Amino acid sequence: MKRAFGRNYLFEKSHWAFILGLFDSLGYMLMPSRGRQLPEDVRKILVSRIDHLGDVLIASSILPYLKKRWPLAEIHFLAGRWAEEFLRMDPHVKRIVIYNSPRLNRNGGFLARLFDASLSLFSAVRILKRERYDLAIDLRAYSFNSIPVMYIGGAGYIVGFSTGGWGFLLNRRVPYRTGVHEIVHIVDVLKELGIDADEDGIKPRCRSTEAGLFEAGRLLEDLGVDPDGGFVLLHTGSGNPRKLWTPDRWQRVVDWLKVHHDAEVVLYDSVYGDGLKGCRRLPVRLSLESFMGVVERSSLFVGLDSFPAHLAASLGKPAVVVWCGINDPVQWRPIGSIVRIVKRDVECAPCRNERGCSTMECMDIDVEGVLNAIDDLMKYRKMVRTTGTST
Repeated sequence: MKRAFGRNYLFEKSHWAFILGLFDSLGYMLMPSRGRQLPEDVRKILVSRIDHLGDVLIASSILPYLKKRWPLAEIHFLAGRWAEEFLRMDPHVKRIVIYNSPRLNRNGGFLARLFDASLSLFSAVRILKRERYDLAIDLRAYSFNSIPVMYIGGAGYIVGFSTGGWGFLLNRRVPYRTGVHEIVHIVDVLKELGIDADEDGIKPRCRSTEAGLFEAGRLLEDLGVDPDGGFVLLHTGSGNPRKLWTPDRWQRVVDWLKVHHDAEVVLYDSVYGDGLKGCRRLPVRLSLESFMGVVERSSLFVGLDSFPAHLAASLGKPAVVVWCGINDPVQWRPIGSIVRIVKRDVECAPCRNERGCSTMECMDIDVEGVLNAIDDLMKYRKMVRTTGTST
Protein backbone atom coordinates (compact mmCIF):
# COMPACT_ATOMS: atom_id res chain seq x y z
CA MET A 1 0.00 0.00 0.00
CA LYS A 2 1.21 3.51 -0.84
CA ARG A 3 0.70 6.34 1.63
CA ALA A 4 0.01 9.99 0.88
CA PHE A 5 -1.11 12.69 3.30
CA GLY A 6 -1.79 10.11 6.01
CA ARG A 7 -4.00 7.93 3.80
CA ASN A 8 -3.38 4.53 2.24
CA TYR A 9 -3.82 3.93 -1.49
CA LEU A 10 -3.66 0.79 -3.61
CA PHE A 11 -1.32 2.09 -6.31
CA GLU A 12 1.73 0.54 -7.94
CA LYS A 13 3.43 3.94 -8.29
CA SER A 14 4.00 6.29 -5.36
CA HIS A 15 3.57 9.41 -7.50
CA TRP A 16 -0.01 8.44 -8.37
CA ALA A 17 -0.76 7.99 -4.67
CA PHE A 18 0.70 11.45 -4.04
CA ILE A 19 -1.38 13.09 -6.76
CA LEU A 20 -4.58 11.41 -5.60
CA GLY A 21 -3.76 12.18 -1.96
CA LEU A 22 -3.39 15.85 -2.84
CA PHE A 23 -6.74 15.86 -4.64
CA ASP A 24 -8.44 13.96 -1.82
CA SER A 25 -7.02 16.33 0.79
CA LEU A 26 -8.76 19.19 -0.96
CA GLY A 27 -11.96 17.15 -1.02
CA TYR A 28 -11.78 16.38 2.69
CA MET A 29 -11.26 20.11 3.41
CA LEU A 30 -14.28 21.13 1.34
CA MET A 31 -16.45 18.23 2.56
CA PRO A 32 -15.14 17.49 6.08
CA SER A 33 -17.96 15.16 7.03
CA ARG A 34 -20.32 13.12 4.91
CA GLY A 35 -21.20 10.85 7.81
CA ARG A 36 -24.78 10.30 8.86
CA GLN A 37 -26.86 7.42 10.06
CA LEU A 38 -27.69 4.58 7.71
CA PRO A 39 -31.32 4.96 6.59
CA GLU A 40 -33.73 2.81 8.57
CA ASP A 41 -36.06 2.19 5.65
CA VAL A 42 -33.87 0.89 2.81
CA ARG A 43 -35.96 0.21 -0.28
CA LYS A 44 -33.38 0.41 -3.07
CA ILE A 45 -29.80 -0.82 -2.93
CA LEU A 46 -27.10 -0.38 -5.56
CA VAL A 47 -24.10 -2.72 -5.44
CA SER A 48 -21.15 -1.88 -7.67
CA ARG A 49 -18.27 -3.96 -8.95
CA ILE A 50 -17.19 -2.56 -12.30
CA ASP A 51 -14.18 -4.91 -12.58
CA HIS A 52 -13.74 -8.08 -14.60
CA LEU A 53 -16.09 -11.06 -14.52
CA GLY A 54 -14.21 -13.01 -11.85
CA ASP A 55 -14.38 -10.01 -9.52
CA VAL A 56 -18.12 -9.70 -10.11
CA LEU A 57 -18.56 -13.39 -9.30
CA ILE A 58 -16.82 -12.90 -5.95
CA ALA A 59 -18.79 -9.71 -5.29
CA SER A 60 -22.10 -11.50 -5.87
CA SER A 61 -21.58 -13.33 -2.56
CA ILE A 62 -22.76 -10.17 -0.77
CA LEU A 63 -26.22 -10.23 -2.35
CA PRO A 64 -27.96 -12.92 -0.21
CA TYR A 65 -26.85 -11.12 2.97
CA LEU A 66 -28.24 -7.79 1.77
CA LYS A 67 -31.52 -9.42 0.77
CA LYS A 68 -31.83 -11.15 4.13
CA ARG A 69 -31.20 -7.87 5.99
CA TRP A 70 -33.60 -5.83 3.81
CA PRO A 71 -36.04 -8.38 2.33
CA LEU A 72 -38.33 -5.72 0.82
CA ALA A 73 -35.53 -3.84 -0.91
CA GLU A 74 -34.76 -4.02 -4.61
CA ILE A 75 -31.11 -4.75 -5.36
CA HIS A 76 -29.57 -3.28 -8.50
CA PHE A 77 -26.01 -3.92 -9.71
CA LEU A 78 -23.64 -1.46 -11.40
CA ALA A 79 -21.18 -3.35 -13.63
CA GLY A 80 -19.49 -3.47 -17.01
CA ARG A 81 -21.39 -4.89 -19.95
CA TRP A 82 -19.15 -7.98 -19.87
CA ALA A 83 -20.82 -9.02 -16.57
CA GLU A 84 -24.40 -8.49 -17.71
CA GLU A 85 -25.14 -12.06 -18.79
CA PHE A 86 -23.82 -13.48 -15.52
CA LEU A 87 -25.78 -11.02 -13.36
CA ARG A 88 -29.02 -11.73 -15.23
CA MET A 89 -28.88 -15.26 -13.85
CA ASP A 90 -28.69 -14.07 -10.23
CA PRO A 91 -32.16 -14.11 -8.62
CA HIS A 92 -31.21 -11.34 -6.17
CA VAL A 93 -30.53 -8.75 -8.89
CA LYS A 94 -33.58 -6.81 -10.00
CA ARG A 95 -31.83 -4.51 -12.46
CA ILE A 96 -28.38 -4.15 -14.02
CA VAL A 97 -26.94 -0.68 -14.64
CA ILE A 98 -24.12 -0.63 -17.18
CA TYR A 99 -20.96 1.44 -16.79
CA ASN A 100 -17.96 0.43 -18.91
CA SER A 101 -14.90 1.87 -17.20
CA PRO A 102 -12.17 2.77 -19.73
CA ARG A 103 -9.53 1.35 -17.37
CA LEU A 104 -11.26 -2.02 -17.00
CA ASN A 105 -12.76 -2.48 -20.47
CA ARG A 106 -10.70 -4.95 -22.51
CA ASN A 107 -12.51 -4.36 -25.79
CA GLY A 108 -11.18 -1.99 -28.44
CA GLY A 109 -8.52 0.71 -28.47
CA PHE A 110 -8.17 3.62 -26.06
CA LEU A 111 -10.35 6.07 -27.97
CA ALA A 112 -13.08 3.46 -28.49
CA ARG A 113 -13.03 2.58 -24.78
CA LEU A 114 -13.14 6.25 -23.82
CA PHE A 115 -16.13 6.89 -26.09
CA ASP A 116 -17.91 3.80 -24.74
CA ALA A 117 -17.18 4.88 -21.17
CA SER A 118 -18.57 8.36 -21.79
CA LEU A 119 -21.83 7.05 -23.24
CA SER A 120 -22.32 4.46 -20.50
CA LEU A 121 -21.42 7.00 -17.80
CA PHE A 122 -24.10 9.46 -18.90
CA SER A 123 -26.64 6.65 -19.14
CA ALA A 124 -25.72 5.27 -15.71
CA VAL A 125 -25.94 8.69 -14.02
CA ARG A 126 -29.41 9.27 -15.52
CA ILE A 127 -30.58 5.92 -14.21
CA LEU A 128 -29.12 6.55 -10.75
CA LYS A 129 -30.80 9.94 -10.52
CA ARG A 130 -34.11 8.37 -11.47
CA GLU A 131 -33.84 5.39 -9.11
CA ARG A 132 -32.69 7.43 -6.06
CA TYR A 133 -30.92 4.65 -4.16
CA ASP A 134 -31.14 4.65 -0.37
CA LEU A 135 -27.90 2.68 -0.08
CA ALA A 136 -25.02 2.35 -2.55
CA ILE A 137 -22.06 0.01 -2.00
CA ASP A 138 -18.85 0.18 -4.04
CA LEU A 139 -16.82 -3.02 -3.62
CA ARG A 140 -13.80 -1.91 -5.68
CA ALA A 141 -10.90 -0.88 -3.45
CA TYR A 142 -8.69 0.29 -6.32
CA SER A 143 -8.53 3.41 -8.47
CA PHE A 144 -11.12 4.01 -11.17
CA ASN A 145 -13.89 3.05 -8.77
CA SER A 146 -17.54 4.08 -9.11
CA ILE A 147 -17.79 6.29 -6.01
CA PRO A 148 -18.06 9.58 -8.00
CA VAL A 149 -20.67 7.99 -10.27
CA MET A 150 -22.77 7.10 -7.22
CA TYR A 151 -22.33 10.58 -5.75
CA ILE A 152 -23.23 12.43 -8.95
CA GLY A 153 -26.17 10.04 -9.36
CA GLY A 154 -27.57 11.16 -6.01
CA ALA A 155 -27.20 7.97 -3.98
CA GLY A 156 -28.39 8.66 -0.44
CA TYR A 157 -25.79 6.74 1.58
CA ILE A 158 -22.53 5.54 0.02
CA VAL A 159 -20.30 2.85 1.52
CA GLY A 160 -16.91 1.77 0.18
CA PHE A 161 -13.13 1.81 0.46
CA SER A 162 -11.07 5.00 0.33
CA THR A 163 -7.96 3.17 -0.95
CA GLY A 164 -8.88 3.92 -4.56
CA GLY A 165 -9.57 7.60 -3.95
CA TRP A 166 -12.75 9.68 -3.56
CA GLY A 167 -13.08 8.69 0.10
CA PHE A 168 -14.40 12.15 0.97
CA LEU A 169 -17.58 11.31 -0.98
CA LEU A 170 -18.31 8.26 1.21
CA ASN A 171 -20.74 8.29 4.10
CA ARG A 172 -18.94 5.30 5.60
CA ARG A 173 -15.38 4.28 4.82
CA VAL A 174 -14.57 0.59 5.25
CA PRO A 175 -11.04 -0.10 6.57
CA TYR A 176 -9.00 -2.07 4.05
CA ARG A 177 -6.98 -5.04 5.28
CA THR A 178 -3.98 -6.47 3.45
CA GLY A 179 -3.00 -10.14 3.41
CA VAL A 180 -6.58 -11.46 3.36
CA HIS A 181 -8.80 -12.97 0.69
CA GLU A 182 -11.04 -10.65 -1.31
CA ILE A 183 -14.06 -12.31 0.24
CA VAL A 184 -12.93 -10.99 3.65
CA HIS A 185 -13.23 -7.43 2.35
CA ILE A 186 -16.86 -8.18 1.55
CA VAL A 187 -17.34 -9.46 5.10
CA ASP A 188 -15.86 -6.19 6.36
CA VAL A 189 -18.39 -4.21 4.30
CA LEU A 190 -21.26 -6.27 5.72
CA LYS A 191 -20.04 -5.73 9.28
CA GLU A 192 -19.86 -1.97 8.68
CA LEU A 193 -23.54 -2.21 7.72
CA GLY A 194 -24.34 -4.09 10.94
CA ILE A 195 -24.80 -7.44 9.18
CA ASP A 196 -23.31 -10.59 10.69
CA ALA A 197 -21.21 -12.63 8.27
CA ASP A 198 -18.78 -15.48 8.79
CA GLU A 199 -15.54 -15.38 6.79
CA ASP A 200 -15.64 -19.15 6.45
CA GLY A 201 -19.30 -19.26 5.43
CA ILE A 202 -19.58 -16.55 2.81
CA LYS A 203 -18.64 -17.61 -0.70
CA PRO A 204 -19.75 -17.19 -4.32
CA ARG A 205 -22.60 -19.55 -5.07
CA CYS A 206 -23.64 -20.31 -8.63
CA ARG A 207 -26.13 -22.74 -10.06
CA SER A 208 -26.55 -23.67 -13.68
CA THR A 209 -29.97 -23.22 -15.20
CA GLU A 210 -31.95 -26.15 -16.59
CA ALA A 211 -31.71 -24.57 -20.03
CA GLY A 212 -27.94 -24.24 -19.66
CA LEU A 213 -27.52 -27.86 -18.59
CA PHE A 214 -29.70 -29.03 -21.46
CA GLU A 215 -27.79 -26.99 -24.03
CA ALA A 216 -24.49 -28.18 -22.57
CA GLY A 217 -25.62 -31.78 -22.86
CA ARG A 218 -26.60 -31.25 -26.50
CA LEU A 219 -23.25 -29.60 -27.31
CA LEU A 220 -21.28 -32.39 -25.66
CA GLU A 221 -23.24 -35.08 -27.47
CA ASP A 222 -22.58 -33.31 -30.78
CA LEU A 223 -18.87 -33.49 -29.93
CA GLY A 224 -19.15 -37.22 -29.22
CA VAL A 225 -18.73 -36.76 -25.45
CA ASP A 226 -20.94 -38.46 -22.90
CA PRO A 227 -22.43 -35.54 -20.89
CA ASP A 228 -22.47 -37.72 -17.78
CA GLY A 229 -19.22 -39.53 -18.49
CA GLY A 230 -16.90 -37.61 -16.21
CA PHE A 231 -14.86 -35.61 -18.72
CA VAL A 232 -12.07 -33.15 -17.87
CA LEU A 233 -12.63 -29.51 -18.87
CA LEU A 234 -9.52 -27.64 -19.99
CA HIS A 235 -9.57 -23.84 -20.21
CA THR A 236 -6.41 -22.36 -21.71
CA GLY A 237 -7.39 -18.73 -22.30
CA SER A 238 -7.38 -15.54 -20.28
CA GLY A 239 -8.56 -11.97 -20.74
CA ASN A 240 -5.02 -10.95 -19.84
CA PRO A 241 -2.51 -12.37 -22.37
CA ARG A 242 0.31 -12.07 -19.83
CA LYS A 243 -1.23 -14.98 -17.92
CA LEU A 244 -1.06 -17.45 -20.80
CA TRP A 245 0.81 -20.75 -20.50
CA THR A 246 2.62 -22.16 -23.55
CA PRO A 247 0.73 -24.56 -25.87
CA ASP A 248 3.41 -27.27 -25.64
CA ARG A 249 2.81 -27.47 -21.89
CA TRP A 250 -0.95 -27.71 -22.38
CA GLN A 251 -0.39 -30.46 -24.96
CA ARG A 252 1.61 -32.45 -22.41
CA VAL A 253 -1.32 -32.13 -19.99
CA VAL A 254 -3.77 -33.42 -22.60
CA ASP A 255 -1.53 -36.34 -23.59
CA TRP A 256 -0.89 -37.29 -19.96
CA LEU A 257 -4.60 -37.26 -19.09
CA LYS A 258 -5.37 -39.58 -21.97
CA VAL A 259 -2.49 -41.99 -21.34
CA HIS A 260 -2.55 -42.17 -17.52
CA HIS A 261 -6.26 -41.70 -16.81
CA ASP A 262 -7.95 -42.56 -20.11
CA ALA A 263 -9.74 -39.24 -19.69
CA GLU A 264 -11.95 -37.52 -22.22
CA VAL A 265 -10.66 -33.94 -22.47
CA VAL A 266 -12.99 -31.13 -23.51
CA LEU A 267 -11.23 -27.90 -24.46
CA TYR A 268 -12.53 -24.34 -24.34
CA ASP A 269 -9.91 -22.19 -26.03
CA SER A 270 -9.95 -18.83 -27.79
CA VAL A 271 -6.18 -18.44 -28.03
CA TYR A 272 -4.40 -21.38 -29.62
CA GLY A 273 -6.95 -22.29 -32.30
CA ASP A 274 -6.45 -25.86 -33.48
CA GLY A 275 -2.99 -26.09 -31.96
CA LEU A 276 -3.91 -28.64 -29.27
CA LYS A 277 -4.57 -32.21 -30.38
CA GLY A 278 -6.39 -35.13 -28.80
CA CYS A 279 -9.27 -33.20 -27.23
CA ARG A 280 -12.83 -32.22 -28.09
CA ARG A 281 -13.20 -28.51 -28.74
CA LEU A 282 -16.16 -26.42 -27.60
CA PRO A 283 -17.34 -23.57 -29.82
CA VAL A 284 -15.61 -20.27 -29.01
CA ARG A 285 -18.86 -18.33 -29.24
CA LEU A 286 -20.62 -20.08 -26.39
CA SER A 287 -23.18 -18.40 -24.17
CA LEU A 288 -22.23 -18.08 -20.52
CA GLU A 289 -25.34 -20.04 -19.56
CA SER A 290 -24.25 -22.96 -21.76
CA PHE A 291 -20.66 -22.76 -20.55
CA MET A 292 -21.83 -22.93 -16.95
CA GLY A 293 -23.75 -26.05 -17.89
CA VAL A 294 -20.59 -27.60 -19.34
CA VAL A 295 -18.66 -26.78 -16.16
CA GLU A 296 -21.46 -28.29 -14.06
CA ARG A 297 -21.32 -31.53 -16.07
CA SER A 298 -17.53 -31.86 -15.89
CA SER A 299 -15.70 -33.90 -13.27
CA LEU A 300 -12.48 -31.87 -13.14
CA PHE A 301 -11.44 -28.38 -14.23
CA VAL A 302 -7.90 -27.45 -15.29
CA GLY A 303 -7.16 -23.89 -16.34
CA LEU A 304 -5.60 -20.50 -15.71
CA ASP A 305 -6.28 -17.90 -13.06
CA SER A 306 -9.40 -16.46 -14.67
CA PHE A 307 -13.19 -16.35 -14.36
CA PRO A 308 -13.80 -20.00 -15.40
CA ALA A 309 -11.57 -21.19 -12.53
CA HIS A 310 -13.63 -19.17 -10.04
CA LEU A 311 -16.81 -20.47 -11.65
CA ALA A 312 -15.71 -24.11 -11.45
CA ALA A 313 -14.72 -23.74 -7.80
CA SER A 314 -18.01 -22.05 -6.90
CA LEU A 315 -19.89 -24.92 -8.57
CA GLY A 316 -18.04 -27.35 -6.31
CA LYS A 317 -15.81 -28.84 -9.01
CA PRO A 318 -12.29 -30.06 -8.23
CA ALA A 319 -10.02 -27.52 -9.90
CA VAL A 320 -6.33 -27.23 -10.77
CA VAL A 321 -5.35 -23.62 -11.41
CA VAL A 322 -2.12 -22.63 -13.18
CA TRP A 323 -1.34 -19.45 -11.28
CA CYS A 324 0.25 -16.29 -12.65
CA GLY A 325 2.49 -14.23 -10.36
CA ILE A 326 0.64 -11.01 -11.17
CA ASN A 327 -2.03 -11.85 -8.59
CA ASP A 328 -1.66 -12.88 -4.96
CA PRO A 329 -3.28 -16.31 -4.39
CA VAL A 330 -3.90 -15.38 -0.75
CA GLN A 331 -6.24 -12.65 -1.97
CA TRP A 332 -7.62 -14.05 -5.22
CA ARG A 333 -7.57 -17.87 -5.15
CA PRO A 334 -10.87 -19.48 -6.22
CA ILE A 335 -13.04 -20.51 -3.30
CA GLY A 336 -14.23 -24.11 -3.49
CA SER A 337 -14.25 -27.41 -1.69
CA ILE A 338 -11.10 -28.71 -3.42
CA VAL A 339 -8.81 -26.36 -5.34
CA ARG A 340 -5.12 -26.85 -6.13
CA ILE A 341 -2.99 -23.82 -6.99
CA VAL A 342 0.15 -24.54 -9.01
CA LYS A 343 2.60 -21.63 -9.20
CA ARG A 344 6.25 -20.78 -9.49
CA ASP A 345 7.69 -18.89 -6.53
CA VAL A 346 9.72 -15.92 -7.71
CA GLU A 347 10.88 -12.95 -5.66
CA CYS A 348 8.87 -10.39 -7.61
CA ALA A 349 5.53 -12.20 -7.21
CA PRO A 350 2.93 -11.09 -6.63
CA CYS A 351 3.73 -7.93 -8.61
CA ARG A 352 0.06 -6.85 -8.96
CA ASN A 353 1.01 -5.28 -12.27
CA GLU A 354 -1.61 -6.28 -14.83
CA ARG A 355 0.86 -5.62 -17.65
CA GLY A 356 3.35 -8.04 -16.11
CA CYS A 357 7.01 -7.78 -17.09
CA SER A 358 9.25 -8.59 -20.05
CA THR A 359 10.27 -12.05 -18.83
CA MET A 360 7.12 -13.31 -17.03
CA GLU A 361 9.32 -15.77 -15.18
CA CYS A 362 6.37 -16.57 -12.91
CA MET A 363 4.65 -18.33 -15.83
CA ASP A 364 7.59 -20.66 -16.44
CA ILE A 365 5.69 -23.26 -14.42
CA ASP A 366 6.86 -26.86 -14.45
CA VAL A 367 4.39 -29.22 -16.11
CA GLU A 368 5.15 -31.92 -13.55
CA GLY A 369 3.67 -29.82 -10.78
CA VAL A 370 0.42 -29.46 -12.73
CA LEU A 371 0.32 -33.18 -13.53
CA ASN A 372 0.86 -34.10 -9.87
CA ALA A 373 -2.00 -31.81 -8.82
CA ILE A 374 -4.28 -33.33 -11.47
CA ASP A 375 -3.31 -36.83 -10.35
CA ASP A 376 -4.23 -35.99 -6.75
CA LEU A 377 -7.65 -34.72 -7.78
CA MET A 378 -8.30 -37.63 -10.12
CA LYS A 379 -7.61 -39.97 -7.19
CA TYR A 380 -9.90 -37.84 -5.05
CA ARG A 381 -12.63 -38.11 -7.68
CA LYS A 382 -12.20 -41.90 -7.79
CA MET A 383 -12.39 -42.08 -4.00
CA VAL A 384 -15.60 -40.03 -3.95
CA ARG A 385 -17.21 -42.23 -6.60
CA THR A 386 -16.17 -45.38 -4.72
CA THR A 387 -17.07 -44.37 -1.16
CA GLY A 388 -19.74 -41.75 -1.83
CA THR A 389 -17.99 -39.27 0.50
CA SER A 390 -16.16 -36.04 -0.20
CA THR A 391 -14.09 -35.71 2.94
